[in-house]
Amino acid sequence: MTGADARDARLNRLWGAACASVGIFLLVWGLSWVKAHVLDEDLHNRCADLHTATFPFEKSCTHPDGTTEGTNSPLLNGAFYGSMAAATVCLTAVFTMEAGRKRPR
Repeated sequence: MTGADARDARLNRLWGAACASVGIFLLVWGLSWVKAHVLDEDLHNRCADLHTATFPFEKSCTHPDGTTEGTNSPLLNGAFYGSMAAATVCLTAVFTMEAGRKRPR
């Protein structure tokens, strides 16, 4: 395998990881939207202290005894921010490798 072939293989793997990370990011963002706007839609009717967030979508209620209802799980938030960070790292690496590539004349 030549150096150019190895570089192309690394680029293909990085593009694959970037696409997978973006796909996970969009899936989790969609799930949080459905949870906030469909499953927790009536939360405002039974809650006095309602909190909303848009990144990622969330509607939560804090009850007087300190319990919360409707918050996103730490696993969902971890997948959301982790996939966003992984996509950023992969895309930065891909663009850096592409910028450093020598163009044939």
